[in-house]
Amino acid sequence: MKRSLAVIGVGNMAKSIIAGITSSDISVSCFYLFDKNIATYETMQGHDSFVYSKSIEDAIAASDTVLLSVKPQNYPEVLDAVTNVSGYEKKLYISIAAGITSQSVSDKLGGATVIRVLPNLPMTIGKGVSAICKNPSASADELSFVDAVFASAGSTMFIEESEMNRIIGALSSSPAYVFKFIDAICKGADAQGLDGRALLDAVCDVVIGSAMLLKSLPDTPEELISKVASKGGTTQRAIDTLDEYDFDGIITKAMIACTARADELGRKDD
Repeated sequence: MKRSLAVIGVGNMAKSIIAGITSSDISVSCFYLFDKNIATYETMQGHDSFVYSKSIEDAIAASDTVLLSVKPQNYPEVLDAVTNVSGYEKKLYISIAAGITSQSVSDKLGGATVIRVLPNLPMTIGKGVSAICKNPSASADELSFVDAVFASAGSTMFIEESEMNRIIGALSSSPAYVFKFIDAICKGADAQGLDGRALLDAVCDVVIGSAMLLKSLPDTPEELISKVASKGGTTQRAIDTLDEYDFDGIITKAMIACTARADELGRKDD
């Protein structure tokens, strides 16, 4: 069965999802796009299946499946608009907002089926990781469709929704930690008289290569650290310094803070 997909909010993440679908064999016959900023359409390659809708209501009315890709604070007004459409509660909704539960969206949409997904920024180059919440009220076909949509721009995993706020720090926010780590290495090079900016590509390759090596071996991260850091050597001195300043603890605290913020957003949504 071919689906018609309304996309409410056509930012970078939505564009990546659309690009994944159009480059795959996923059965979507038409995309009904709506964004308040019509200039966002200018960066999209023309496609026969794209319809630029004049309103949220127009996009919803024409579709059987809806991707809600707006900021959490914009959900109330968007959901209000959705309820203006006849039969809105019979459609499938995919929600990618942090901190907003599928149940709260479903409650506001007359009990409609809502599948909550947590994508991350690397989706924009087809290397994303998306966590899909299991939903017992969704059919196998609906879950399979959502899985295929997000797998078209990376990899997917299914989780319980009770894990969602805690996994944000591990999957969705973590690219920012990686960017910050790379930036810190480049700044460390600057501090020693090297050109950190010139080393950026090389440092990125080190991070990519290290991650690929870790994925290819049965070794744990700790075991690989020991293979790089020989006793009394330069790397071990660096690792000792990271431990002295509680590198692991800092990351853990950052992830806990991330979860706390997601919980706050969820409480505001209730």
